[in-house]
Amino acid sequence: MENSHVHVMRPAPAGPAPAGPVAAGPTAVAHSPNAWIAPAIVTAAAVILSCAALTIVLFALMGPGSCDAQAACSWGTRATRNIVWSAARAIPYVTPAGLFVTWVLPWRSRWTAARRRAAAFALLPHAVIAADLLPLPIFSD
Repeated sequence: MENSHVHVMRPAPAGPAPAGPVAAGPTAVAHSPNAWIAPAIVTAAAVILSCAALTIVLFALMGPGSCDAQAACSWGTRATRNIVWSAARAIPYVTPAGLFVTWVLPWRSRWTAARRRAAAFALLPHAVIAADLLPLPIFSD
């Protein structure tokens, strides 16, 4: 047992010194100082956009008076409303999952891209609602 750590404490090799820093053993990976920015921004944006999106969706689903259960709506209006309603129903599932992933990923520089992708995924239903409400006035009756 006395020689169990001999492999860690090797003597320096004879000859010229190697160029650059030499690791003497396992090194700790530093935390990224900006790792909290993406989760914080997407959390604040998700709270604000979720309230706004659900309010807009509810008003958009009320629709004009000529598009009720008895009257026929145009195809564009029905398709747009179906997509908006589906995206609104996805908000309670997709957004918390994306937020959870952004906060739980390790706060190392290596995970920055994955954290940004998860943040974008968390706001995906909101983006679908915003993009799909643009043609609603065009296709409405």
